[in-house]
Amino acid sequence: DFGAVPEIIPLYLIYRPANNIPYATVEEDLGGPCEQYCVTERDGSLVARGTSEVVLKCCTFQHWVYQWTNGNILVTDMEGVGWKVTNVRIATNLKGYQGLKESCFPSLLEQFAATHQCNHYCAILGLKTLEPAKPKGSKSPSTGRKSTQSSPQLPKKGLSSPQGTRKASVSPKSSRKAGETVEAQAASKHRAGENGKCGHPQ
Repeated sequence: DFGAVPEIIPLYLIYRPANNIPYATVEEDLGGPCEQYCVTERDGSLVARGTSEVVLKCCTFQHWVYQWTNGNILVTDMEGVGWKVTNVRIATNLKGYQGLKESCFPSLLEQFAATHQCNHYCAILGLKTLEPAKPKGSKSPSTGRKSTQSSPQLPKKGLSSPQGTRKASVSPKSSRKAGETVEAQAASKHRAGENGKCGHPQ
């Protein structure tokens, strides 16, 4: 039901040592003037240019990348001719992503979550409706687990080491002995009760 899919055309980096500018990019001839589909404006806002099928599918692609990277990467700029898309740019809050020393435009990710309006192509892919991002720390696989501490680095007051909790707790052997003692006392009382019952006619 999704239909045609935008094809991202790669940009090739070439090295020309004899030129004043030794590096350049080359791409396939797209056969016509480029149209802007999704762009970042000068004020830093993300804008979809129109409501054509290709523009809506580019917006869905943005949503798909955002969702499947857990809100860490966003495709920001896309332009092209027909279904051939080029000049793709990204925003990320991941430092060191693909050799980047700093994260790139992380505010765009928050803005996208707040302003993206799902279309029927988002629904076809089963993408979740986005909610504005809440301030949060870095996620880890243990995020879903309940923790009594607000931070893994800060120990609870009064405990000098993780051993402190073990020393205070009862060992399995002593709890087993205590349980056996209680059972033995209950059994002897039960026997005494039975003896008493035998001695008194009802």
